[in-house]
Amino acid sequence: MKLNEGEIGRTYLVKNVTTDAAITRRLEALGVNEMTPITVLNKKGSGSVIFKVRGTRLAVGRRISEGITVEETGGAPETGRNTGSESIPGGKHTNGGGTDGRQYK
Repeated sequence: MKLNEGEIGRTYLVKNVTTDAAITRRLEALGVNEMTPITVLNKKGSGSVIFKVRGTRLAVGRRISEGITVEETGGAPETGRNTGSESIPGGKHTNGGGTDGRQYK
């Protein structure tokens, strides 16, 4: 299936990337390679897709998302939403602010 056909929250394995050579090279440099797991985070009506690969969130338009072929991993969809907070050992959370606890805009 094409990446833009994937379900939000599901993780897939990249089977193939078929797009312009320069775009393919750039995606590979960003970690979008064969057998790499990617998780669909959001999809837009225009066909663009936001996904997570190797710990990084990327967004691609319809043309590129249609050029990324993926296969299901068989795992259950991830639950929860990305709130911008990260858990760290010891039960503490970061909130996107600085080390002194202040929020930065």
